Amino acid sequence: MKRIAIVLLAASPALADNAITPLDVKLGKSVEVKVGYARGYMCDDPTLVDAELVTREDANWWVVTGKKLGKTQCKVGSAYDSPTYYVFDVRVIAAPKK
Repeated sequence: MKRIAIVLLAASPALADNAITPLDVKLGKSVEVKVGYARGYMCDDPTLVDAELVTREDANWWVVTGKKLGKTQCKVGSAYDSPTYYVFDVRVIAAPKK
């Protein structure tokens, strides 16, 4: 029972904000999002994006690159002991033709 209570408490700050951020990523291009001290990430459909966390200037940045057209939801900050996480509705879109 203690384990369940700890997980709920850890998740509560992000749930209180009720923030799911839309994020458009062009196919073959990268977008960087500052995610503070969040560690780890996971996406519902990892075939659509390549992603990594990089640390710069005492903060983590989530770098996501569009691999295949489509939509997926990604959570950054998936470490079980992290009270901070971000949820993104990622949409990989076609780059405009030149």
